[in-house]
Amino acid sequence: MNAVKNKLIQELEEFLHREDFGRNWDGAYQDVIPTIRRYFDRLGFETRLLSESESLSRDTELVASREHTTVHIPWAEDRNGLSVVDLNSIQIHGDM
Repeated sequence: MNAVKNKLIQELEEFLHREDFGRNWDGAYQDVIPTIRRYFDRLGFETRLLSESESLSRDTELVASREHTTVHIPWAEDRNGLSVVDLNSIQIHGDM
């Protein structure tokens, strides 16, 4: 599963770079999450947002689901109050 997660992270990073994001995925809710959502929409996933109280991670999450696969992408505030996505915190459940 680690190889699948690493491949997904690499694909997301490449997609974000093509969408003119640098290496800093801040401004999550306004910029990065809608862009990542478009990525999953293009792959046929249904996406939704989970609030902190609904998610197991206790962070706000973008959840992408398709058939037997669910991907959780949490984001939270950093110490400067910016909403930040840490792609390494992605959780994949099922087959990708």
